[in-house]
Amino acid sequence: MQKKALDLAGAWSASPTPFTDSLKIDVPSLRRAVKHHIRLKQKGIFIGGTCGEGPWLPRADMRKLTEVAAVANNGRMKIAVQVTDNSYTKVLEHIKDAKADGADIAIMAEPWFAGPMRPECIEEQYMKIVENSALPVGIYSRGAAFVPLTVYAKVLRHNNVCLFKDSSLNDEIMKLALSIAAKRELCILTGYELGMVKYLMAGYDGVLAGGGILIGSLTVKMVEAAKSRDLAELERLQAHCDRINYAAYGEKVKNWLTGLKYALVKMGIFSTTAGYLKYPLPKSVQNGIDKMIAKEQESLFP
Repeated sequence: MQKKALDLAGAWSASPTPFTDSLKIDVPSLRRAVKHHIRLKQKGIFIGGTCGEGPWLPRADMRKLTEVAAVANNGRMKIAVQVTDNSYTKVLEHIKDAKADGADIAIMAEPWFAGPMRPECIEEQYMKIVENSALPVGIYSRGAAFVPLTVYAKVLRHNNVCLFKDSSLNDEIMKLALSIAAKRELCILTGYELGMVKYLMAGYDGVLAGGGILIGSLTVKMVEAAKSRDLAELERLQAHCDRINYAAYGEKVKNWLTGLKYALVKMGIFSTTAGYLKYPLPKSVQNGIDKMIAKEQESLFP
């Protein structure tokens, strides 16, 4: 087994951020969330991503989120922090902050406003960051068409890149990541939690799921099932994950983040459903979440 599989491979959670009603970091809830992830035997947590509402957080709040999570974690999981911005100088500043606040890995996605950027500027953005980062870097692909495959081919081969979160749903990117990971220490994780089987069977090292705080005990089992190439078990576990996720997210994921936070309130982890994104939460979805939690105690609290 390669070193990468021992160090980073496994089930990760892209964690939501708990807020007070005034949209401040809810420190007691954050500590409970970290403790819960440890209970779920997650390899690591990714904070401040899309599920964590990082793009909307003031920098001071992002730093507080990182610092509190790192202290609560006390080295038991890897802490990865989203550092994406529109210029590499800003990203490098965010990485310095993340390192000072206790993060292990800095994760960058496509620049937020990169539409006007020329391909050579996109490449410069990625390479300047990985060449100068104060932390090991994780690359997060959300499938943005403006990032050429050649950029991923170059950046994923860089020695300072340790992790790749693939939410692209792009087979060419999947093939590229697998070919590079076969030759160097690069941990590749699927971020597509509604279709993990394909990627685990293809050889991905694990998953990084936005619903990991709910389905983490099941994704741990999925990673283990993938090692033995047990397709039937993987499909059974995926279906189980889907039942939990769709109960929380609502039909067609219309109630996504508020539903997830409502579930965490009912589980005694979060104190509020507050957030920047304000997804709706009809009573019918609340009732479905209540029923799911009552039924899924063994999976939610292993």
